[in-house]
Amino acid sequence: MSLILNKIKKEAVVFCPLCNKDYTPRDLKVIEEAGETILAHSSCPACRGAILSLLYKDMLGITLLGLATDLDYNDALRLKDGEPVEPDEVLWLYQFLAH
Repeated sequence: MSLILNKIKKEAVVFCPLCNKDYTPRDLKVIEEAGETILAHSSCPACRGAILSLLYKDMLGITLLGLATDLDYNDALRLKDGEPVEPDEVLWLYQFLAH
């Protein structure tokens, strides 16, 4: 998959969901790789907004899905194996903040 990742870093043009600018994700950093799927972090050079990207190879080629986040690379790396947030925890936090 590293050949695909290198090609994406050099040739792909992605769309920043925060500032609507197109850019080439040269600073794409891998968070986790599993088979032909990569979870990566990059930031838009125009607005410095952070993007988590899921890249995977399927029958149609390579697909890149991006999600805007406030996590930097180190945060994403640290939290990737964390426990999922339970619905009761979200409800508790909502009630706590409401009072």
